[in-house]
Amino acid sequence: MREFTLAKLLTIIGLSLFLLSSCIPQEQVEYVHVSPDKLTKGPVVWNGSVTVTSSESWHMTPIGNTDWCTVYPDKGVEGTTTVAIQIEALPHVSPRIAIYEIKTTSGLKRTLTIEQKDVEGDEYYFYFQDDPALSFSVSSFDVQPIRLSVLTNVDDWTASVSSDAGDWLIVEQTEDSLLISVTDIDEPKGREGVVTAVAGGSLNKILTFSQKGLHEYGAPTRNFSLSMPNVPDSELFFKDVYSKSRITLLFIWGSWCPGCTNFIPLVKQLHEEFKSHGLKIYGVALEEEGKEQDFLDSLNDNGLLDVDETTSDDIWWKNRPVFSPLEERKINYFTKMFYGDKLLTGEVKNFLPAFFFVDAGGFIIRTYTEPYPLNTQERIKSLYNDLRLFLSRQLECCGG
Repeated sequence: MREFTLAKLLTIIGLSLFLLSSCIPQEQVEYVHVSPDKLTKGPVVWNGSVTVTSSESWHMTPIGNTDWCTVYPDKGVEGTTTVAIQIEALPHVSPRIAIYEIKTTSGLKRTLTIEQKDVEGDEYYFYFQDDPALSFSVSSFDVQPIRLSVLTNVDDWTASVSSDAGDWLIVEQTEDSLLISVTDIDEPKGREGVVTAVAGGSLNKILTFSQKGLHEYGAPTRNFSLSMPNVPDSELFFKDVYSKSRITLLFIWGSWCPGCTNFIPLVKQLHEEFKSHGLKIYGVALEEEGKEQDFLDSLNDNGLLDVDETTSDDIWWKNRPVFSPLEERKINYFTKMFYGDKLLTGEVKNFLPAFFFVDAGGFIIRTYTEPYPLNTQERIKSLYNDLRLFLSRQLECCGG
């Protein structure tokens, strides 16, 4: 009986100890691991991943500038999570570092460090076939698209246009080429723009483009033709004039413009003095539609229809009219060729008379298009002296 009581007591004590131990919380070990916790990559676009293994929920917080790095997802729960990482191309040769802190709900912390740096040597390459010059000076209009063949082992590269040239430089990118299109310039002043091909770091290529304004030295002019009203076979091409001279003056005027008619005697003096040295003049009169006779009367009144009594040749230069409605007399298809589309917006204005000097190839060598009111003899003489000095120096004659 005594032995039974002892056994029973031992059993009770054992059960009590078991129950007591089950009520005491067991110590749990929390953890979070990142693998790998450091990445070092080259200058090109990279896509990859790391894994986060944790005993509890976690979230990821960037430290500093990580705009060039994308991670997803940036939070997770207990277990193993694959985090996708995308790295943009390095825009320069200086290295950069992105740091992310991974923190669990209990406060455990780990870091993920991503370093990107330029890579020297032959690991990556990016260049244009035939190694063209990276600076382009293009014509004012009718520019043929420029196609550059690309040789590279970089999987992902991009091309972009500088913000100040987005309206006239257009890029199209394929896997192995870059096509740059250039629109016609629409103003007297020139412009510059940049196309950047980004493959990463020292692999980036910068292409600069400059385009001459319509009034700048060396800018081409368009070949146009004009005719006299109701006169058969009177069509006159601009090229037929400038190609047969050393310098051609395109004289834009109007019979309704007092400053123009006041200056015609001075243009005659220039013609007389410099015609034997290679100067020719093409006169274009901007006239109002329906006033053809006013134009002809102005030619006659100013002696511009005079002919040599011996040879029957014209004494003065050829003049041709451009007839337009009154509201388009100074802004029309003809003036747009020499001033651009910005005439329509008022950003650019044309004033008469205007003087465009071109060489034997039809390229601009000088313009006088400023708003000089020719309402006094002093102003008329001042402009004449400027024109004469320019011609005498260009033609190396007449006291120049």
